[in-house]
Amino acid sequence: MTRRNLLVTILIAFLSTLLAVILHVPLSSVENQVTALKYQLRGAQQADTNIVIVYIDNDAVKDLGWPVRRNFYALMLKALTELQVRAIGIDVVFEEPSREYPEYDELFAATVANSHRVVLASYFRSISDVEGIGGRQQSDSAFAYPGVKDVSRYGQEMHRPLEILRGGSVGVGHVNLGENADIPLFVQSSYGVVPSFGLELLRVFKGVDRADVLLEKGVIVMGSDTKFVVPSAGSVSLCYPGPINTFRAYPFVEVLKSYDAVRLDRVPSLPVGSFKNKIILISVVAEGRSVFVSTPVAARYPSIGLHATFLDNALHSRFLSQAGSMIIYLTGLFLGLCCGGAILIIKSPADKVVALGLLILAPVFSVILFISDAYLLPITPLIVVGLGSTLSAVIYKQRQVGMEIGRLQEEKGSIVARLKEKEGKVMQLENELLQLEAAKSADRTAELLEEIRKYKSEIHALSSKAGDMEEFTVEQKDDGSTLGEFEGLVFDRAGAMKPVIEFIGKIARSDAPVLILGESGTGKELVARAIHKHSGRSGRPFIAVNCGALSESLLESELFGHEKGAFTGAVKDRLGRFELADGGTILLDEIGEVTEAFQLKLLRVLQEGELERVGGTKTLTVNVRVLAATNKDLKEQVKLKRFREDLFYRLNVLTVSLPPLRDRQEDIPLLVQHLLTREGREMSVSKNVMDALQAYAWRGNIRELESVIKRAVLLAKADQRAMMNLKDLTEEVIAASQGAVAIEDQVLESLREKKFSRSSISDTAEELGGLNRGTVAEYLRGQCLKTFVEQGFKLEQAVQHISLSADAEMNNRVRKKLLEYLSNISEGVNSSKPWDEVKAALRPKTKNLPQRYHEYIERVADAYHQGILKPDSSAQR
Repeated sequence: MTRRNLLVTILIAFLSTLLAVILHVPLSSVENQVTALKYQLRGAQQADTNIVIVYIDNDAVKDLGWPVRRNFYALMLKALTELQVRAIGIDVVFEEPSREYPEYDELFAATVANSHRVVLASYFRSISDVEGIGGRQQSDSAFAYPGVKDVSRYGQEMHRPLEILRGGSVGVGHVNLGENADIPLFVQSSYGVVPSFGLELLRVFKGVDRADVLLEKGVIVMGSDTKFVVPSAGSVSLCYPGPINTFRAYPFVEVLKSYDAVRLDRVPSLPVGSFKNKIILISVVAEGRSVFVSTPVAARYPSIGLHATFLDNALHSRFLSQAGSMIIYLTGLFLGLCCGGAILIIKSPADKVVALGLLILAPVFSVILFISDAYLLPITPLIVVGLGSTLSAVIYKQRQVGMEIGRLQEEKGSIVARLKEKEGKVMQLENELLQLEAAKSADRTAELLEEIRKYKSEIHALSSKAGDMEEFTVEQKDDGSTLGEFEGLVFDRAGAMKPVIEFIGKIARSDAPVLILGESGTGKELVARAIHKHSGRSGRPFIAVNCGALSESLLESELFGHEKGAFTGAVKDRLGRFELADGGTILLDEIGEVTEAFQLKLLRVLQEGELERVGGTKTLTVNVRVLAATNKDLKEQVKLKRFREDLFYRLNVLTVSLPPLRDRQEDIPLLVQHLLTREGREMSVSKNVMDALQAYAWRGNIRELESVIKRAVLLAKADQRAMMNLKDLTEEVIAASQGAVAIEDQVLESLREKKFSRSSISDTAEELGGLNRGTVAEYLRGQCLKTFVEQGFKLEQAVQHISLSADAEMNNRVRKKLLEYLSNISEGVNSSKPWDEVKAALRPKTKNLPQRYHEYIERVADAYHQGILKPDSSAQR
């Protein structure tokens, strides 16, 4: 990543994070819905069975009246006490005495006192973080928690139960809730430290004295087995097991009836016998008479369920942990950096795929945290930051790409304009030269030729610049059959390798030896592996041995194996490669390098299938198909007495000759495409690069091409480019494609010097550094068609500009050649067929022709198709 892109990524991530901060309030409401969805994905959990809710519902209110008389509460307490429950919590604030039945207050108070396990409810008018309790009033032993220090929440106007009830209870707790249904654990009041209703019930259930309850460094310690962390705000967030029905909950009246049934030895309708040692929560759950709270698991959740949830969370240490603002926005910033960086670093379309993957991964990660650890990391601010960064980076990238395209188009336009100017000047000079030739004036001929060369050199340089800005694309046939691949061998289905591949397919299933001939780097071992894989021995071993890399003694031990003690260091028996390949195939690579003495030992294995290990006397029999490969001319080696004739004929039953890469120009674009794909990077090549690769002789064949491509990819990547340019290639490849005069002009000049004679193409190929004869012929064809089009389809003018001579015999040879090329094109043009169909039929005619000339074939064909040109030559004069 460039420094500029890094700074842009940081900036857009920071601005996106700032946007999430600004949108905090509207995002909170959305996040509440997201949290509800998380609970749905998690599913309901089993609530603690030690918690039982006894509720007074609408039916009970009808039966018992409202308000429910306190003698019924007394009756319930007596029943629960006899059922040996461990703790009872009544979520009803008995603040005022009963005026209608004062005697029931005394009954209720006596029952509370006799139970020794009742916790009563109280509440504050308000709770805040600011101290404002109006001075200390009379202390109450029910709120004496000496181990609880630094309480951060303060209550105003506490409403306590009646004194006669408080005195007999084992504890009093407040039932206030926070803004998000969180529970303040301790509230400082004028009477002392007031615990929450659920916390006080937990203390009684655990049998812990108030003095043993400690609040130390944000951790509540209650006895030896209960400990949980309290956030800095002094409230805990609840992790709901599920809807209220996940708890054991029974109607008030039914519990009393079941108790009576048990007392009378009848079968109860409810399992009240299981209440022993449980925590019982008594509350009113009736419309208009109790508090309902909106929670992620239910829109109307009874407040008693919150206290039950608190007890469940405390008993199982599963309170909800919420990420703080700093963590949320730092996580969002990190996500924004990753998304923005992916867009700016990675090439399209993979950039958007990665960014989208990150945006999906963020909520998935948040859901996993919630389900596995009850950790709540909000999703919406992360998505806002990630999406904002992604969109901003996409817009920035598109703008940068647009600016770069505009700059390149402007630069290319300038180059093309200069190119046309130079080409016009060359045409003018060539016309002048033709006039001088006709007038037999030699005074300015040499000067004009030098000037033409100078302009052509400038044209070549400008063309090179323009070509380096244009991406090369492999032309596909209509059936998409251009690319062929056979066991790692990449080739053009209409190229020089096609008959080789077909021959391999024919001989693969035979057991006869095969001699594979080809220069270094042409893929001889790949051919050997392909033969083995398609043979009947494919399920058996394939063993390759480089005979040229080992001395005779080492090679003998390597191929035939050795016995223990055969030589110094032979500490145990060792199988040879022939034995390891038994039933399979062995490749003897570089077979032309072995000595004549060793050739005799190989001959025995090939003839009889027998061998002896080094230092051994036992004759071993092997069944191995032998493939041999070499880059030498073995026939010549036989003549020079360097290779045994009998071994040659034994190996040369079937021969596969691999053409060098310089004879496979049509394969080079496909090989380059394959190598770039194998490199795993999205990289293209310019037209200039492909022209250079096709013009190079490739002495090292495919191995050298692979090395050149790897180097070019690394250099292009280092420059933050997705297209290889000419400068990325090695000096040798560049030198082969560049010079003072372009290769096509060198070809024409050489042919002109030789007056386009019968042998001129072969002589030119040799003169220009060993170019292939077909390459020279294709450059001539391309230049002829290009000139013919540029001269407005005028045959004689084209002939004169190609020959640049008034020599009639020379012009006749050029005319004959050009007419041959035109006739070849016109044969495939049927004016009655649609142009697209005619165009598709032209593709075989572009075979081996450099791509820059393909358009001229199409333009000539189009002229035939439209009737501008006629098939007879006279129409073109």
